[in-house]
Amino acid sequence: MNNHKTTSIFTVSLFLFLIAGSIILSSCESSRVGPELPAPNPPAPAAQPLILNAYVKDASNQTGISGATVKIVKTDGTVLTTSLSDNNGKFSYDASTVTDNTLSVNATKDGYSFGSRIAALNKASNSAIVSDILLTKLQVASTTVTVATGGNASTPNTQSVSNQPLTVQVPANAVSSNVQLTVSSIPAGQVPRTTTANTAIVSAGQFGPSGTQFSQQVTITFPLPYSRTAGTTFALMQLNETTGAYTNSGFTATVNADGTSASAQVTHFTTYTLQEGVTLTLNTPSSSTANEFYIALTSGSTSRILSTVNAITLSGTGTVNELWLKDEIASKLSFSIGSTTQTLTFNIIALPSQYIQNGVQVGPAGHENEKGNWEFRSYYALQTTSTTGTATGASWTRTITATNQQWLIIRQGWYWVPHDQGGIFFGPY
Repeated sequence: MNNHKTTSIFTVSLFLFLIAGSIILSSCESSRVGPELPAPNPPAPAAQPLILNAYVKDASNQTGISGATVKIVKTDGTVLTTSLSDNNGKFSYDASTVTDNTLSVNATKDGYSFGSRIAALNKASNSAIVSDILLTKLQVASTTVTVATGGNASTPNTQSVSNQPLTVQVPANAVSSNVQLTVSSIPAGQVPRTTTANTAIVSAGQFGPSGTQFSQQVTITFPLPYSRTAGTTFALMQLNETTGAYTNSGFTATVNADGTSASAQVTHFTTYTLQEGVTLTLNTPSSSTANEFYIALTSGSTSRILSTVNAITLSGTGTVNELWLKDEIASKLSFSIGSTTQTLTFNIIALPSQYIQNGVQVGPAGHENEKGNWEFRSYYALQTTSTTGTATGASWTRTITATNQQWLIIRQGWYWVPHDQGGIFFGPY
């Protein structure tokens, strides 16, 4: 009797032991890393169009300027589009069909200076990069000009070698009826650049209403950023604000006895500039990148506003208004001095078709049977470029060191991320 009972207990224990062992063995088998079926994830969305995004902002406070006129221009001068910035100062342009590698982006608005930037297009990374356009709010002087007495107006110019203002003097009987006239001094580096090599904008002023005609000559006096010999003459150039091109107005400005201003007699109002040869020699720039980051996109596109800092230092002999010269150099190099921002837009690129089979994401060679998913990443970094050179005018010379920063997309692609492997990924592909 006892033997039978002992045998039963043994049999039951053995049965329970076998069940437990089976469970443990099954658990161990399931924990092993081995081939898995790919996850039935949907295919990645199609690539997005190549969109150029940027902002027009007030240079003094970095706030967006709404209603600014923005022109996108090809290198041959063809205007691709003209649009207005939105309430935040933002503008966008679909550059998917553009074959040029660069575009000029120009912005204007009444009461502000002109602004221009160079946009870089990269079809390989499906990116369009341009720094935000900063416009300087102009100080506008207004005066009522009467038939009997005429009128005078002046506005400060921060780029004068002797702190002289920009002035206009309208004599009696120059207008047929009383009229409100305005005058604004424009920073010389913030009007469209000339197409003539080594020609600088010496002084610039906006006189309005543009197109106003006078029956007698009106005297305009421009402050100069450096001294010139009395009697030296400048051809007075007028700006076509629609095209950004300069033409000879037919009027001549002559340097006054003080040597730091020049006056011209005109018969109509527009935007006038004085131009003179300044030899600007820039050496081959050197660049470095730092602060590498990445952004992962699951679909569509996204933008980030990033900060940059640009600076110019000068040393040399002779008297010149260095604010004017820095403005000219920055205009030549297409950046704004100081802390600015740049809008970087990231666009997803379609996942190659060989990695999608029947709506299922398939891993790359060597990972075909893994469970995982594809992730699109764009890596970007801050590029700092240093440019040295010299600038030489009629009676002065300066050695230049210019440093400007720009965010660049340095690489991007699809990365394979296996599941359950601690975040290990492979790529780009």
